Amino acid sequence: MSTNDQVPTSQSSSLSPPRPRNRASSFIEEEPTRLPPSLPPRRVDPLSERKAERAMVADLVPDLHGLLPSHSLTTELNTFDAKETQATINAAEQKSIPPTVDIPGAFQSNPKHLIPDWYRTGWTSMSFGQNPGGPLNIAATQSRQYNDVLDELLPEFLYGAWYHNAAALFLTALSSWTLAKMNAGLGSILLVCLVLASYYSTSARRFRRNTRDDIQREITKLKLASDEESVEWMNSFVAKFWLIFEPVLSALVVENLDNYISDYLPPYMDSIRLTTFTLGTKPFRIESVKTFLNTDPDTVCMDWRVSFIPNDLDDLTPKELEYKVNPKVIMNARFGKGRVGAGIPVLVEDMAFSGYLRIKIKFMSRFPFIKLLDASFLEKPQFDYVLKPLGSDSFGFDVNVIPGLASFIREQVHSMLGPLMYFPNVLSVDVDRFCSGDFDFSAANGVLAVTVYSTDYIKNVSDLVEGAPNPYIRFYLDHGQELDRTSVCESSFEPKWNETRYLKLNNLNSLLSMELKTSRPGFKDRRLGTANFDLSRLDGETQAEREGLNLMVLRNGKHVSNLRVDIRYLPISKPHQREDGIIEPAVDSNSGVLRLVIHECRDLISKSSSISPYVRIIVNGVERYKTSVAKNKFDPKFEQPYEIVVLDKTTFYIRAEVRDSRDEDKLIGVFTSYLPDMVRKQEANDSWWDLVDGDECLGQLRLSAEWKPMIMSGLSTAMNGRGFDKPPIGVIRFTFWEARDLRNVEMVTGGKSDPYIRVLSGYQVRGRTEVIDNDLNPEWGETLYIPVHSLKEEFVLEAMDWNARTKDKSLGMAVFKPSEIIRQKIGDQSVSPDVWYESNGVKVDRWDRLHLIDRSSSKGDLHFSAEFFPVLGVPGTSAEVNSNQTSTISSVSAISSNPDEEDPSHLPLRGLHGSYIRYTPDNLIDLSSYNSGVLKIKIHEVQLSNIEYCYCHVIVDALMPQYKTAKLRDENLQFNECADMFIKEVDFSRVAIELKPAKSDEKDMNKLGHWIDSGAAIIRRIMRQKRLGIDSMDGTWFNLMGTDGPARIRLGFEFDPMENFELNPDESLDNQGVLTVDLVSARNLMAADKSGTSDPYVVFNVNGEKVHKSEIIKRNLNPKWTHEHFEVAIQSRVTASIRIEVFDWNHVKGHEPIGSGGITLRGDAVESFKTRLVDIPLDGVAGVSGSVQVKFKWHPQLLKTKKTQTSVLGTTRTYARDDVNLEASGPLVRDSHDMQRLSSESYHRSQISDTIGSRLSMGSHISFEDNISLAPSSILQDTSVMSDATGKAGFVTITLLEARGLRGVDKSGTSDPFVRVRVGKQQIYKTAVIPKTLDPEWNESFVYDVGGEPFIFDFKVKDHNKIKSAVDLGQTRCNIWDLIKVDVPGGDTFNQWLPLFPAGSGELRVAIKFQPTM
Repeated sequence: MSTNDQVPTSQSSSLSPPRPRNRASSFIEEEPTRLPPSLPPRRVDPLSERKAERAMVADLVPDLHGLLPSHSLTTELNTFDAKETQATINAAEQKSIPPTVDIPGAFQSNPKHLIPDWYRTGWTSMSFGQNPGGPLNIAATQSRQYNDVLDELLPEFLYGAWYHNAAALFLTALSSWTLAKMNAGLGSILLVCLVLASYYSTSARRFRRNTRDDIQREITKLKLASDEESVEWMNSFVAKFWLIFEPVLSALVVENLDNYISDYLPPYMDSIRLTTFTLGTKPFRIESVKTFLNTDPDTVCMDWRVSFIPNDLDDLTPKELEYKVNPKVIMNARFGKGRVGAGIPVLVEDMAFSGYLRIKIKFMSRFPFIKLLDASFLEKPQFDYVLKPLGSDSFGFDVNVIPGLASFIREQVHSMLGPLMYFPNVLSVDVDRFCSGDFDFSAANGVLAVTVYSTDYIKNVSDLVEGAPNPYIRFYLDHGQELDRTSVCESSFEPKWNETRYLKLNNLNSLLSMELKTSRPGFKDRRLGTANFDLSRLDGETQAEREGLNLMVLRNGKHVSNLRVDIRYLPISKPHQREDGIIEPAVDSNSGVLRLVIHECRDLISKSSSISPYVRIIVNGVERYKTSVAKNKFDPKFEQPYEIVVLDKTTFYIRAEVRDSRDEDKLIGVFTSYLPDMVRKQEANDSWWDLVDGDECLGQLRLSAEWKPMIMSGLSTAMNGRGFDKPPIGVIRFTFWEARDLRNVEMVTGGKSDPYIRVLSGYQVRGRTEVIDNDLNPEWGETLYIPVHSLKEEFVLEAMDWNARTKDKSLGMAVFKPSEIIRQKIGDQSVSPDVWYESNGVKVDRWDRLHLIDRSSSKGDLHFSAEFFPVLGVPGTSAEVNSNQTSTISSVSAISSNPDEEDPSHLPLRGLHGSYIRYTPDNLIDLSSYNSGVLKIKIHEVQLSNIEYCYCHVIVDALMPQYKTAKLRDENLQFNECADMFIKEVDFSRVAIELKPAKSDEKDMNKLGHWIDSGAAIIRRIMRQKRLGIDSMDGTWFNLMGTDGPARIRLGFEFDPMENFELNPDESLDNQGVLTVDLVSARNLMAADKSGTSDPYVVFNVNGEKVHKSEIIKRNLNPKWTHEHFEVAIQSRVTASIRIEVFDWNHVKGHEPIGSGGITLRGDAVESFKTRLVDIPLDGVAGVSGSVQVKFKWHPQLLKTKKTQTSVLGTTRTYARDDVNLEASGPLVRDSHDMQRLSSESYHRSQISDTIGSRLSMGSHISFEDNISLAPSSILQDTSVMSDATGKAGFVTITLLEARGLRGVDKSGTSDPFVRVRVGKQQIYKTAVIPKTLDPEWNESFVYDVGGEPFIFDFKVKDHNKIKSAVDLGQTRCNIWDLIKVDVPGGDTFNQWLPLFPAGSGELRVAIKFQPTM
């Protein structure tokens, strides 16, 4: 039997050591010793004992997934480590592909078998009939023509049974005549007669027997065709076997129930767990069987009448009645999810069943010889039961007595089973697929690469293991045979593997099961749980990778853990035919699948008279395969295949050794070769290779290789475990101009594709263009900046078709390698030389052909350009960066500000690219002085109030995410992932992180919470932490906004400034936004009426489109407008054209133009965040005069389109100040009492820290350096910090003007704010609700009487909700006499912004006017 020796892994070494035996040691007792007091007897938990007993019963259940030995796919590496695998693949992709010949099919499709071809075995070798189960591909079993002389001489119609009788008579007569001629005696004659009589008696007996058999067969056929037969022999067998098999069957059902029904539970049910299950001691009966004769030769069809009536006691013996047990099932049905769920026990007993079903079995010629098993009910089965919800053995209420309920349940069962197996519907079981682990290499479509990272803490397994388990993962498809397994992590509740396993795959219509098991040396391994993944979700055309999966591991409906895996479908490259008929060859690759077939040896030479050879296959120095031993043969035949995944065929070195097992594995001969050389030469020599030992040839080995290249471009070295851990070397500026002749995937609906381009690094979407509607030749002209981390990193430029409700479809992709435009530079230092990267002077501008992901077809072309810009390189930091991959420019720039520790003269003045490095006075690299760079964000963890299944995505200056984390399920989510993005302009840039449910995508508006901050504030925080000696990547806690309860996130930051980078004006963040226009007045307009005046109005046009028409001012050449205000979205202020047209209104005849003018928005014509009055002179009409005065105010903003995500960065307009960002300190408070206590303390700290922060932030009213605990929904009314200023009696008119920078607490990232005003505990005013805004305007006033004593007004901004209570957005309380100074001239009015607390909650603008009492 052949053995497949696997790669040595930690699996063998990680097995638990043998348990020590208890030995009674002998000793000499010299003097009496005082015995310690005896411990009380240990209390035994009955529940634990029952769990242990169930676990022991489960050990008796046969492992259906391990009936056949697994034949896993290995690689040439001596490890399964994911990092080394990715590094090897990327190194292979950088190499040129060695030339090879087209070798698929180079060896015989029907390999020779160990049985010689001239043998005759089986009935098929002696007949012209065909094997109904299919040929065996063995020459000895094939039919051959054998003609003798008699067949040639006698006609066929004369050949029959009479021939034998005639021959007997002839031989008798001839024998008699011969004996007579020889003068034989009477005894000889009697002897001949005795032989003849014996022959006649035998022939007659055989004739009568055959005739009787023929008659009985025909009678039986008639009976079978019309009647049914009983099978009491089978019922007797089942009755005896049932008592042995039923406990094992019940344990098998309980253990594997969750695997089969977890995907079919309704949404309101969490799980179903069987706590008691038995089918009783009386088995089912087969009442009768009817067999159909006229079926195919390989098919048996029968109709069975079966019944299961365990309460029928008539046929039981007294002994069987003593231990009789009725069927009983107790299940715990859990409704609801998480903590709000509840379990309900349900008892089902006294079950009875009868049915009439058809069984059809299709045979085949190989093990297990049954290919398909079909079953269907010809009639609706009859069943009965007793159902007791909330029932037990003694109590409970049978719900079937409720009128109508029993029939309702019966109809529901029939409706579910009907489409499944009621005739003509058939339930098919592929027995061959279940039992066979064979891999059809000739029809193989690809390989499934599964990277297993780790699990969360394993729980709910105390009944299966004592202490920590020894977990490992094993894989199988469609509940079939085991394909592979990971190594064993010894004694760990949180195992980490980081292994990549390769599974054989013929198609994607399978269910991948990943079973978590614990190794128990010396005992049967136990299943802890199973996670399933439907491979049909891997579409070979649109998405062949599912990265960052976080799959639930369940056992009996109970959550055990979460498994973090990456699943990639690696398609095999095949030739394909284009639409024009041209056949494009398969795309070759240095990675693929190799099948080696060890056929045979010949002419082996050995000094021994007899040898028993076998063959070892050694790849890169490690034994991978060993054939079986061929005993006593010098020309052994093996015909044994071996498959292996080859990551880099250029370094794949094969060594085939032939050894003699009889002579202590003595080496007979060796064949060695690199894989490309072997592939190139095997066709010429028919795969025969010389076996040598030194210079002597000692025989030949026939070893063939079949190579199938695979596409592995999705594995990127930039992805190190989880996220972009490596420091960036620069950014690539992609400009996507246009595409042509794209695939039309909407042809069926009569439309055209809606294309856009996305850039992928690994599986992360790093950027995307806008969507162009209904266009197969779109034009974009958009620019994307993508960070790059290595010359080996690859970017996939993929054209996608946008769909509103379904998944976007791929239109084709092209691959871009950064090595085309980047070169590496190395310094001249002898030790730890500097390493940096720069542009090689090439700017790519080309058309690339678009291919599908499996390279099966290509259609369309993409026109793009690419250019490289490096980050700042600091001399002397390469060694640190190489030793620590998380080091970047910002981390190595943390040079001490103490002059005694660092001599400023030793600081490098120039960077590695030649430009001067900017420093602060305390000798830190001044990150704030660089306007562009790469921001690195490490998402450490998220703490929520409730358990959620979610992920984070990062958005920087865009409406679509540029990074997505893995999906996790918990209330404390440990992400520990790094993302990096390009910051175009620090002053305008904003960064957002959204927490989204796992089932939502970027098109879904649902959010669990979000965090937002400005690029300038983040860099200031980095600089502040470096001055304090704090590593900015260690993380700072921030409170999440828009959550249902307290939540926070821990983030770390680093910033790598760009080297001499200048942003094009049309790419600036300030180039897109909203223009606010106020029409003020006009002067000296042309008189158009006979009265010498005009009736002017103004029309505003943007890019040729009318956007606003003003009010008409009658009979005025110098009109003034008071409420002419509008806003218009500007996609690009650089290219925008604004024209005004002034018309004279006429009641009868048409309106007459009296002048027009224009203004450009580029440059200083308009200013961001500031209102500028512009005088626009008029022209365009004869005799025109005058000008128009207009106020413009520019608000930079990301403009949403109908086919982009609703991001929090597209909801807030202003960039001028820092965005809402609240740091958090201390643990997350989930208890309401603790929240109020900590909130009071944090409020006092906020009053003090905000005063200090406001002084340090250049006049800003909001400080982002405050350490504030998470504010609860109710802020305490504490006035201990208020002043005791006094004034005069009177009344105040308070106008609530507007607010800005409020927190977005709704799912959309906005709020519905209103203001509530209180004096003491009395509410004195409440404004209207402004929906869906973070910058509301109210302009509402009220009057209130005040006295001269300290008078406290409490302003609270709240978010309105229709169903639940309002959510606090911020609060400010003030003594009115701190704002109104009655003794100061002009001090009776106040109009300013008041900061809302907690700090970072925004600002409220209030106007106050005081009038004293007369």
